[in-house]
Amino acid sequence: MDDATCQFCAKEFPANAKRCPHCLRDAPAADQDVYELPVETSEIPPEWRRGAVYTLEFPARCPHCRELVRALRVFRLKRTLANFTSTLPRSGRVVCCPECERILTAELTAL
Repeated sequence: MDDATCQFCAKEFPANAKRCPHCLRDAPAADQDVYELPVETSEIPPEWRRGAVYTLEFPARCPHCRELVRALRVFRLKRTLANFTSTLPRSGRVVCCPECERILTAELTAL
């Protein structure tokens, strides 16, 4: 039997499982496995812009929504405009709660 890949934590689990045993999220229905992009659109679907997912070793509570969090979403920051010569880094990262989508922390990096 083929294994499925969790869309939240990216770990493999049995294809017939109802929930991912790693992050405990519901597995997508069979008709949600494939996304067909219409030919006439050039817009990137929101499902493809979710950022990276990092699974926590132990669950924690979000300080905003108080939900139990087992994974975090991480998005890249990119400086797009500065009307002056900036000494600040050009990029960074934002960590968000996957439940309420509020920012938990943000940092600028020189990488």
